[in-house]
Amino acid sequence: MTAMAWRWWLGWAACLTAMAAPAQTLTNNGALSFGAFTAGAGGTITVNSGGARMKTGGVILVNQSGTASAAQFTISGTPSAVFEITLPVDGTVFLNDGGPNTMALNGFTSSPSVTGILGGGGTATISVGATLTVGNQQAPASYSGSFNVTVNYQ
Repeated sequence: MTAMAWRWWLGWAACLTAMAAPAQTLTNNGALSFGAFTAGAGGTITVNSGGARMKTGGVILVNQSGTASAAQFTISGTPSAVFEITLPVDGTVFLNDGGPNTMALNGFTSSPSVTGILGGGGTATISVGATLTVGNQQAPASYSGSFNVTVNYQ
């Protein structure tokens, strides 16, 4: 009877040990940038997770080299661990000009999408894009803001 109880305790201890995982770190290596544009009649600008920029509506893109880019993050943690990415929900992120003018960010996407696997060295790169809604005759200014990206082990 005593030996049976001992085996059960060892199994329980092994289960607790297997559940413990080192902390992850997420480092921002580059900002999401929509580049230079003129509002015109308004529309949207999308920067996908690969960094490509597209527009809809009357927005006029100004083609200045290197102005649009996806956000870049490095995740570090347990080698070969599977992780899940959580991006902002639509309607929760806005850019502003330091005054009353704002523009909404929606449609966040990432690469990898939803889940990923840390490499053998314990790192992976995540790229994040989104869609910016530009109003008709949006006030010209430099707009900025921030958003959260959450990464959890699965």
